[in-house]
Amino acid sequence: MTLTEEELIATITRLTSDRLTEYLAAEIVIPEQSAQGVVYHSIDVARLELACELHEQYDMEADALSMMISLIDQMHGLRAELREVLNAVEAQPEPIRQQVIEVIGTARFQRG
Repeated sequence: MTLTEEELIATITRLTSDRLTEYLAAEIVIPEQSAQGVVYHSIDVARLELACELHEQYDMEADALSMMISLIDQMHGLRAELREVLNAVEAQPEPIRQQVIEVIGTARFQRG
């Protein structure tokens, strides 16, 4: 799905042209430049909806929103990487899986 700026603002009811300008300056979204002009994708819609919600709920400024959304992106990335590690461990034979569990458990309790 691609949207023009006008379609984007019509789709996200809480988004105004001025607010979008602030969010673009803070790089909350970076639209794609296409032959038709600037377009936004579904991921941009999700990020902007979250930004509008956080802005209204917590009165956050655009720069703070950008940092918060960046942290959320990093968290999602880490979750995806952890899922890959867990899938790799799951694919190992039982003795290896048990050894990994023991090592993780030992390291976990030694840090505390």
